[in-house]
Amino acid sequence: MKVKKLILLFLLVAPSFFYAGVVHHTLISITEQKVLGHMFKHVMTSGGAEKDEFFIDGYAVPKDNYTTEFERACRKEQEDQAMLQQEQLRARLQFADVVQVEIAAKLLNKLLHQTTQLLHRINNPALEKFFVFSNNTIESSEQLLQLKNFTQQLAPSVQKKIANNDFEGLNLLYTKLENWPTRLEKFFQETVQSAIKKSDDTVMLKELLKLVSELS
Repeated sequence: MKVKKLILLFLLVAPSFFYAGVVHHTLISITEQKVLGHMFKHVMTSGGAEKDEFFIDGYAVPKDNYTTEFERACRKEQEDQAMLQQEQLRARLQFADVVQVEIAAKLLNKLLHQTTQLLHRINNPALEKFFVFSNNTIESSEQLLQLKNFTQQLAPSVQKKIANNDFEGLNLLYTKLENWPTRLEKFFQETVQSAIKKSDDTVMLKELLKLVSELS
């Protein structure tokens, strides 16, 4: 709502036989308020003749009509403003949700790629007989197989959660997976060290050398 107020002062001089002139003070106050595209104008005249005039979009209207329409327009403007603020809030929240999901998905996909690469490196038939299982890395061949199956099923699950804007679901998957790269890396290193100690086979040693060189 835009408000503009203008006050005008007129000095009217009338001739007189007894005095040099009679001065009349006329004060005119004009208030204009634009609400919902409509101009509401109130003209107050005081001085010689006091009167109030009311206009809507340039047309003179009775005071009651002016008051009713002005209050209705103000209420409607407030309602529209409140609705706009709610829509803006929903848009901000929706944007925040989308960004959260995008970031969570990117972090999870990066972690999944890292885990998959490590599993691929470990999944070498030449290394299998030298596996060193422990509670700090991989506890058993069954656990290793379960981890492989889990990562294989994870990709479609991630896409589904992205489509559903399921930030909590993505975050839960990340939590389940986040410690595995470190454990797999340690498992691989201990397995390679075990193979070096236990094997004298030239082919095997060359294979180990190749595996280690790929890490650098």
